[in-house]
Amino acid sequence: MVAQAEQAAYRNEQDGSFDPARWVAQRSNPSKYVHNTVDVLKELMRLGWMERHALPSSPRSAYAHAHVTFEATAAGRAWTELVERDPLAGYNALVGVLLDVHPQFEGFLRLVGARPDSTTNHLTVPLLRYEGSTHGDHDEFLHAFVNHVVEAVRQGDLGWTAEPDTVRRALHGYVDAAVRRAETRAEHLARSEKPARQSSVLTRKRSAALCEEAAVRLAFTSAGCPMDYISHELLRRWCRFLGLANFSYYAPGPHALRLWATGTVCGRGSAVSFTRRVGPDFRNKALAALPRIWRDGLGRSGVMYHPVWQVRAAVCWDQRISDDEFDAALATAYRGEVPELGFGIHLDEASLVRIPASARPFSLKGRVFHVMRLEDSYQEEEVAVP
Repeated sequence: MVAQAEQAAYRNEQDGSFDPARWVAQRSNPSKYVHNTVDVLKELMRLGWMERHALPSSPRSAYAHAHVTFEATAAGRAWTELVERDPLAGYNALVGVLLDVHPQFEGFLRLVGARPDSTTNHLTVPLLRYEGSTHGDHDEFLHAFVNHVVEAVRQGDLGWTAEPDTVRRALHGYVDAAVRRAETRAEHLARSEKPARQSSVLTRKRSAALCEEAAVRLAFTSAGCPMDYISHELLRRWCRFLGLANFSYYAPGPHALRLWATGTVCGRGSAVSFTRRVGPDFRNKALAALPRIWRDGLGRSGVMYHPVWQVRAAVCWDQRISDDEFDAALATAYRGEVPELGFGIHLDEASLVRIPASARPFSLKGRVFHVMRLEDSYQEEEVAVP
């Protein structure tokens, strides 16, 4: 599993930060990934792809299982052969099995618009940025956050709804309980003999994070699919990888976490089928929409260049497509494969702002381009990057 993580880190490295020595150190620690490995084995057993066997309950007890051989079932061996032979077919088959085993997985797909019975094509969680000049402390920020969410729900178009009192109780209840737990842990550390780093129980970042967690839980519960924040994080990443849904914190509009379907999943189990918003037609539509999105949203700021990840979020949200489709569309335009594009694209390696953790850089021909701008007419010297 560590080797797989190392390979993924190497494939996704864009800025020269990959460090082989780090992974040597990871493999030398026999208790480093025990919990992760146990979770993987549990899931394989749950899917019916691994014979059931006792698992270590903690890193300390892992040594007792060091010589155990975990046997794959016939179904597990069949899926392994399929995913090695045809990765797309293998992951499509995985979706069918996950739909049978995990109700939350199906619920997530339904809420973002990826199931035939979906009643909306997105789910939006309103958020609020912690502004030090406006919000003096945690209590002031929480008060402002709750009122902001209440108003956003009142305005509608979130993919879910709730009564104002329900919103207030849910947000206050979640955040207040988390703060009490943090204070209890801090008091315990203060009384312990071990020296502990003195830090504030609630930094601005932690305060905003707790409010986001509370809002995400409220949104999914109100929409009929209760889940915790970590489960939602796993599902949104998996669905992005599987080409079924996308998400962004940076799409145009009020600050929010937006999740939307990029395809439709019909059936379940071995009878699952897919319709994904991928391919030349969707890429051409994304390029055709780009000038409008630039003019009506991004262009209003008067800034000549914008981060590629920001433009990507705007286009993907507008067209309900994945990040990969936007990157593919941008690459075809750069290569001159859209002769009647009607505008030029200039890419630059300069970086205006730090790339958010939930986004990724745009890489082309081994180079990372951080910003872009549109030109009114196609100019070869603007498109061709030296």
